[in-house]
Amino acid sequence: MANPISFDRDFGYLLPFMDKVASAASELPDASARQELVQLMAEEKLRWERIRSLLQGAPGRGASAASSREAARLPTDAPPLARVSADGVNRVARREAGFTVGSLKNSR
Repeated sequence: MANPISFDRDFGYLLPFMDKVASAASELPDASARQELVQLMAEEKLRWERIRSLLQGAPGRGASAASSREAARLPTDAPPLARVSADGVNRVARREAGFTVGSLKNSR
């Protein structure tokens, strides 16, 4: 297990940074963007606080218990969270963003 003390300084920067980003939402001219940014930062902060507690030795929750608790915390109209795995959603997003795989040199 990782030494939780080694992460104290990192969390000391990360959590206040998230607070600064959330407070910057008040400066956004678009009301829906302000609301979305505040919501995203609140969700992200909850995740990182949970990560911190796990590193400090908190017991893990079962997959079904964690997902039901997370669903209870998040509004039903929340956008889907980003996925880490290389599933269909990520493949489509990469294509739409213009990312390609292959040689960057022109073929003659």
